[in-house]
Amino acid sequence: MARIQMTLLAISVGLSGACGSYTAPSGGMNQPPPAATPNDVSVVVGASALTSTAFSPNPKVVSLGGNPSVTVRWVNNDISGGGYTTGTATTHNITSDNGAFASSGLLGGNATYSVDLTTAGSYPYHCSIHPNMVGTITVNP
Repeated sequence: MARIQMTLLAISVGLSGACGSYTAPSGGMNQPPPAATPNDVSVVVGASALTSTAFSPNPKVVSLGGNPSVTVRWVNNDISGGGYTTGTATTHNITSDNGAFASSGLLGGNATYSVDLTTAGSYPYHCSIHPNMVGTITVNP
């Protein structure tokens, strides 16, 4: 099992490329919660049983504001049964519906995935582990 997890982690690191980055779970433990940023999207508790409410906010609206890109970051807050050190996290990932950005690796508790978006428009995405989980990033000029 550990060999499969390491192989998946190696593959997911290779997929993150220049379009996005993520922090992966370490040793099966949840990471400490990251400091919030204005362009965060949370994977909510119980997300795997939800649809458009699995991500908050959804849709997430961001603005380029004259900059060449805007960074959006997902945080897997789907931890139940305790705090981040004792709770059980559900693993998720972030996958672009239209190939606009690379898919994340596996995101454990409090793990993050970030993408830089450079063009105004709509960016639909989902969790490929739980395809019912859907969201949209809207980038304004």
